[in-house]
Amino acid sequence: MAKHTVVTMPGDGIGNQVLPEALRVLKAVGFDAEYIPADIGWEIWRNEGNALPDRTIDLLTKHKLGLFGAITSKPNKEAQAELKPELQGKGLVYYSPIVTMRQKFGLDICMRPCIGFTGNLLNYIRKRVDDDYDEPLIDTTVFRQGTEGMYAGIEWTNPPENVRAALNSHPKFKAFAKVPGPTLPPAFVSSPGPPLAALSPQHSNTRRSADSKA
Repeated sequence: MAKHTVVTMPGDGIGNQVLPEALRVLKAVGFDAEYIPADIGWEIWRNEGNALPDRTIDLLTKHKLGLFGAITSKPNKEAQAELKPELQGKGLVYYSPIVTMRQKFGLDICMRPCIGFTGNLLNYIRKRVDDDYDEPLIDTTVFRQGTEGMYAGIEWTNPPENVRAALNSHPKFKAFAKVPGPTLPPAFVSSPGPPLAALSPQHSNTRRSADSKA
C-alpha cells in the first residue's frame, strides 16, 4: 500500500504538460504514492458552472495532499459567455479555483525555495565593471502571501452600501473605514476569488449566485 495519496489536478493549458513531468520526477526519486485524478479548470466551468467542483474539494479534504498544474481565469463577463447554453442566465459566477483553494484550506503562505546550482546555464549572472561575470550563490526562500490583499476575493473599488457595510464589519478593514469607495486601494481590485460568504463547509453551487458579487 502506498504511503501517500495525492490528488492530481492538471487543470488547463501547460498544466497538462507540467503535471505529468512532476509525477515522473517524483517517481524517479522514489516518492511512494497513489495518485487520484480530480477535476478542476476552465472546461469544468464551461460544462458545469463551477471550476472547482465539490467532488474535488471532497477529495482534497479527505487526502489533504494535492498536486496542481495551472489554471485559466477570465473576467466574469467572458466566463459567462463561454458557459454551455443551458447554464447561461442561471446566475452562476466564475471564481478562480486557486483563490478558492487557498481560502477554503487556509493556504495563507506559499513557500518558494530558490537554489542556484553552479554551472547551470539558466542561473542569474551579474556583469562586472571589467566585463567579466559573477555567478552569485543563491540559496533563499520566498514567502508569498496567498489569501489577502489582491487575493482576498473583494473585487470592488466602489462597492454598494450594503457590501461596504459588510466589509466595515471585518477587523482588517478598519484601516480603510474612512476611505471613500472610489479611492479604495488597488488591493481591493482582486483576482476573481470567492467572497467569504461563499466559503462554507458545504461550498455548494447554491452559493455561487449573482447576489454574491457586485
